[in-house]
Amino acid sequence: MTKPAEARRAFGEDRLDSGAPGWIWLHCPVPKTWLPRRTRTLTSAEYPGTAVEWQGEIFEVVHSEPQADGAVRYRLAPWPEAHAIRRMERYDAESEAARGAERLDRRERLFRRRMAFVLAPFAGLLPGEVQSRMAAEYEAPALLMTLSSAVPLFFLGGMLVVYCVARAVAGSAPVWLLFLSAYVFGESIARIASVVLAGEPMGSLPVAVAYEIWRQSGASSAKKTRRVVPVSETDVFDRFLLLEPLLSLLDPAEQEQLAERFWFDPIRWGKITAVVLLIVGGLEAMASLATLALGYLGFRDGAWLVAGAFLVYEQIGRWRILAAGSPAGSVLGALVRPLARPLLAER
Repeated sequence: MTKPAEARRAFGEDRLDSGAPGWIWLHCPVPKTWLPRRTRTLTSAEYPGTAVEWQGEIFEVVHSEPQADGAVRYRLAPWPEAHAIRRMERYDAESEAARGAERLDRRERLFRRRMAFVLAPFAGLLPGEVQSRMAAEYEAPALLMTLSSAVPLFFLGGMLVVYCVARAVAGSAPVWLLFLSAYVFGESIARIASVVLAGEPMGSLPVAVAYEIWRQSGASSAKKTRRVVPVSETDVFDRFLLLEPLLSLLDPAEQEQLAERFWFDPIRWGKITAVVLLIVGGLEAMASLATLALGYLGFRDGAWLVAGAFLVYEQIGRWRILAAGSPAGSVLGALVRPLARPLLAER
């Protein structure tokens, strides 16, 4: 026996409304996924509305009326026995609580996604793995975050390089600014290439190092509060993600060892680092040559000239080896090896 409408109870923020006798009107401040009955037409058959199980009885959503404030009034009637139930919706305290939690989670995810878009030029500087996690959690495109931070730095670094070269011609180029602008320009090219050619996000190395220091400091603080800390592969994995671009500077045998233990791609990262170092070395050599042409070459400028020319020569040789499909190291690998030692250790 069907209960009278006044004997029924609404859940959550819903309430019962008065209406025509024989009908149950449910006012819902937030629309539900319920679909009303579709009447028969000349081209389509009648299709029943959503079946709703409410306090032990089954009702059909006969009609829905959107309200001006975004709410919806649903008219429910006892389920007609002539129709088969294809999908059942529950209406009780538990289901309404679940719907509310889902709406809250959806709003939070939408807010985080919008914030990720707003902060994309800064979030794109974080390590690529962090950007990928943000993309999975907040549905924010990681590649867009990388590009939004790399493209402005690409133009800024390029303009600073032109400015420094012009100052070098005049004999008053600050070497530190030239080195910094060349690095920013070269790294931006590598990050853009990672997105365009490999389809993977890539952060900025200084920011990645700062992020890892911050993460490790937080981890060390947490370890101080625990007497026993389980050993895991997390630290080794995070170290690999941080050093991944620089690992292509190691010896070929060490790169092959890393390729077996991780998913390290020595050819891809080798080409990226070769391009970056070629640009940096070429710009340094050009600035030193411009200073030499004006007769202002000192010991420091001569050292930069030799270092830049060597980097250019080495990267051309590395590119030939990489183009043949083999990993190629660099003398700069000696600076990376102490940091990469835990990755190369036997486990």
